[in-house]
Amino acid sequence: MASVSKNEVNLDNLRQVADEKAIPVLEYDEPLLIFPLGDWVDEESDIPGGGTRQGYGYKREWLESSVRKQHYQEIGESTCSWWKLSEDTIQQKGIEYAVAAYRGVTRALFRIKPDTWEDTFESDADDGYGRRIGWQFDIVDSGDVFDQVVGEHGHRVEPRPTQNQRYWPW
Repeated sequence: MASVSKNEVNLDNLRQVADEKAIPVLEYDEPLLIFPLGDWVDEESDIPGGGTRQGYGYKREWLESSVRKQHYQEIGESTCSWWKLSEDTIQQKGIEYAVAAYRGVTRALFRIKPDTWEDTFESDADDGYGRRIGWQFDIVDSGDVFDQVVGEHGHRVEPRPTQNQRYWPW
């Protein structure tokens, strides 16, 4: 196996960041939930619908489009729970889709399955508000909405440092 130097890895990272900055900005008029995911954390937990996920966040190997497409289910499981949100607000805004974003770029699109809301409570929540919600999802990997929101290379979304999840458009 060929050895890769630290300089080659750093150069590859710089190219990736430059490529991401060249990606067009998201221009979509319908409401969405956009979740900026952090780096992957191995931590098994329950998800809505009785399943189990192996962790949450985003794995670096998913940056490659061909690899990411093979892992939409895992990305969806990372995205579908547990968030400090109100299902009433989501429904009032007419939000049908959730988007996984990583490093400011949309990476995957999921349709929220109606009437699959579940909640959990964290008794030791720092803010005293321990209710979090999740939902079941369908993978959306083609069609007009997919092309406009994710497409082959994603679309850039500007970070909002005061929020971990976002209602789009804002």
